[in-house]
Amino acid sequence: MKESEARSEGYSTSQWIASVPPSRVWHVPSQGAVELSTIIELLPALAAQKLSSKGAPFADETWITTYGLAGLESALSLLQQVPSLAETVGAVAQRAHILEASEPGFDVSYSDPSIPFSVFLNISEGRFSSLRTTEALVHEAMHLQLSLIEQLVPIAKVDQGHHYSPWKRSKRPVSGLMHALYVFRVVDQWLTQLPKTSQETLDYAEKRHKEIGEDIEQLAPASFVDHLTVDGQRLLSRLLS
Repeated sequence: MKESEARSEGYSTSQWIASVPPSRVWHVPSQGAVELSTIIELLPALAAQKLSSKGAPFADETWITTYGLAGLESALSLLQQVPSLAETVGAVAQRAHILEASEPGFDVSYSDPSIPFSVFLNISEGRFSSLRTTEALVHEAMHLQLSLIEQLVPIAKVDQGHHYSPWKRSKRPVSGLMHALYVFRVVDQWLTQLPKTSQETLDYAEKRHKEIGEDIEQLAPASFVDHLTVDGQRLLSRLLS
């Protein structure tokens, strides 16, 4: 983080990480219950190089204009159906970067707390494509939101320890566990509130409710609660209720 308090006004990923302007931007608006939009940003080489260690390649301009814009528009449209979440995601996911997935059924996304208003995701293909893209957008936006909150209200102590994460299938710092629990609880709530206007939506919601519930059941909160601050313990209690 470059400042103690990140500010979204005039923000771009390229300027934030490399002090250079974007190669190109596309404004993606969405009409609905709330004012919602994001900007797809094409990174110049210098900025893209700084993110090369993340692994997933960036989509090129042709792919963005052919598939990326429509895919993100569809995701924003789904978000509009849950206005309170749409407003939150729109405030945090100021810039979106389209990644290339290695195959149609495989999704990849990430965010970085040091890049405070940027999300990186592929546009899903195949079954549940729009719902999967929307979930990735929600997922990464909620990571960013919690990271911003943690700047003001720490949820984990300095000595965090490492504990089993059912999402990573390995031991992770307590802050990572809390991030995963928070993000997937929000996703679960979004799917609960999302109108079931099609069989596809109903099937996806049932599938993800089951998967998220099974993962959360594998958590052992008693093993890490002492590594949380008082505020972190309050958040944990709410997320498990």
